[in-house]
Order: sequence, then C-alpha cells, then structure tokens
Amino acid sequence: MIEDSLNAQDVINLANDPSVENKNLIAQKISSLYNSSIITPASAKLAEDIFRIMIRDTEIKVRETLSNCLKNCSNLPKDVVDAILKDADIIAIPFIQYYSSLTDEDLIEIIDSQKKARQKAVALRKNVSSDLSDYITNTCPSDIVATLISNESADIEEKTFNTIIDKYSQDETIKTNMIYRSELPISVIEKIIDKISYKLKNHLILNHHLPKNMASNLVEDIKEKITLDLSEDLSTDKQIEDLVHQLYKANRLTSGLITRAICLGDLSFFEYALVYLSETPIAEVRKILFNNQADFMVRNLLRKAFIPKSMFPAIFSALKIIREIRFDCGRSNRKVFAHKVIERILSYIKDNEDLSQDDINYLISKIS
Repeated sequence: MIEDSLNAQDVINLANDPSVENKNLIAQKISSLYNSSIITPASAKLAEDIFRIMIRDTEIKVRETLSNCLKNCSNLPKDVVDAILKDADIIAIPFIQYYSSLTDEDLIEIIDSQKKARQKAVALRKNVSSDLSDYITNTCPSDIVATLISNESADIEEKTFNTIIDKYSQDETIKTNMIYRSELPISVIEKIIDKISYKLKNHLILNHHLPKNMASNLVEDIKEKITLDLSEDLSTDKQIEDLVHQLYKANRLTSGLITRAICLGDLSFFEYALVYLSETPIAEVRKILFNNQADFMVRNLLRKAFIPKSMFPAIFSALKIIREIRFDCGRSNRKVFAHKVIERILSYIKDNEDLSQDDINYLISKIS
C-alpha cells in the first residue's frame, strides 16, 4: 500500500523540513510503487494526486527528480504527462525519450514544436515506428535525421531510406550512420554505393551480407581508388611506369581503372596503361593522344588496348578538357576536373543514341 510506503516519519520529516532532498525521496518512493504490479486503484489515485502537487513544485530539482522517476512508468494521467512535457527541457527531454506511453500523435506534436533538443529525444526513442521515422525524415533538419538513423531500434522502411538518400546524398554524417546500421535493404545499398567513400564501402563488405557480385564489384572499386591515390603521390614518370607495370603483371590494369585515372586528370598513369595494354611505345601514345586532328587514331589505340566502346565518351571528354585548359597533371584539382568530365559526358548523351543510361551511370560511378 502507498500509505505504508509513506511512513509516519516521512510525513513528519517533510512537514518539519520540506527540503528538496526530502521531496526527492518521497518522489522516488511513490513512483517506484506506482510502477509496481501490486498497487491498488485507491493507492494509484493517491499517488497521482501527489504527482500533480509535486509537478508544480517551485524547486526545479524536485520536478526533475519526479520526471526521471516517472519516465519509466506507463499510463500516467494525461494532465501529469502534459505538465511534464510543457516544463523546462531538463525535465521534459528525458521523459520524451523514455516514457513509453507517448503515442505517435504526441510525438508528432513534439516534433512540430521545432525545438531541436526535443526532436532529438524523439529520434532516440526505443522502437520508433516506421510512420514516425518517415515523418522525422520529411520534417526535421539533417542532424535529427542522422540521429534517427543511428538509432538501431528505429523502424525505417525502404522508401524512407530512399528519401534520405535523395535529400542528403552529400551529407557525410548521414551516409556514415546509414552504412553503420546493422541491417540495410540491398536496394538501399545499391542506391548509396556510388555516393560513399571506400572506407565505408569496406565496412559494407565486412558487415553486411551482400550478394556475391555486389561484394566483388565493391572490392574492385576500393582497389581502384587506393591505386589511384598511390599514383597521385608519385612524382616521376619512372615511378608511375613501375606502378603500371606491376598492375599489368598482376592482371589489375582494368579498363575501369584507367578510365577513372584519365577522368581524374592522371594523364601519365593513363598513358603508361595504354603503353602496356596496346603494346605501343610511350612516344607514339603521346603523339596520338595530343593530335587534335586524329581522333580516329585515338579510337584505334583504345580498341587495341581492349577498352570498351562505352568508355570512349568519358576518355575523349577528359582528353579534350586536358587539351583545352592545359590541365596540370600534377593533379592539383582532381574533383573540379572530374566534375567537368561528367558535365561533358552528360552533354554527349543528348547527341548520341549508342550510349545507354546504364553506360552513363557506370561511367559516372567510375569517375566519382
């Protein structure tokens, strides 16, 4: 009985010394009993009346203690819940995050308040529903969406993930939180795969059950990026030729790798790759590549090196940009250069029916 839990000495102490400490002790006692299975209806009503008094206490520490005690209860009277939710953040936020009896309607009202600390508390709740996840995604700022994604218990449907990818494809925190979730739909992985770093791709390979083909493609993609990062640090033609030679002997001098290289402005790597793949001397390769009047010779060289025709537009775009702006192949601005190449490829689509959308998507994935 609640009457028994509040013994006579408690009442005397509270009357003689209505201190924060005494009030906190009583709040803990009553809320503990209220949350038990043995409380009677009469005792529950008495406890609720005491809650109503204490939630209006002038001491914020008393209200904070009561809120922290009540957050683990369930089915509290609505007026008590409303009073806590309208109180200061230090009192309301823990209650918002942990009180299980709040409905989606209650939580949407909190989200609509546009108070970020409270929105974050909603996003951190255990077992956020799929509907609420979707509402947060479409309503809240990016940092709240990132918090939601990091909440493993939140139910996030495929369509919501797709919305997140469309809205936040450049947000590194959101992409990282997404990849580090323990489970992701394969269709979502396929959609985000070209937008993430090879560090995150490596995490995908190690921690998600990917289809064999997808895992193999990811491994190859990571190898290509690491290889070109290595090439970027080399300063002489001899060092670059040695790297290309090693890749050639290991059967790793792929068409995708050399296409990506030229689209990043790594001209020396591209030249030596053609030397080995087409068995053409370096002087001849350079003469062909920079003869503005002999594109047919470039095409023949690429065919001789077994470069797929679908990659020709990207390669020709990169070569044309190098010729036009005399790009510094010391590789000082790779991202700007790659962006220019992508623009050229997209403009090429309008005038060329031979290039399929799959080809375009593949080329852009290789450049980015």
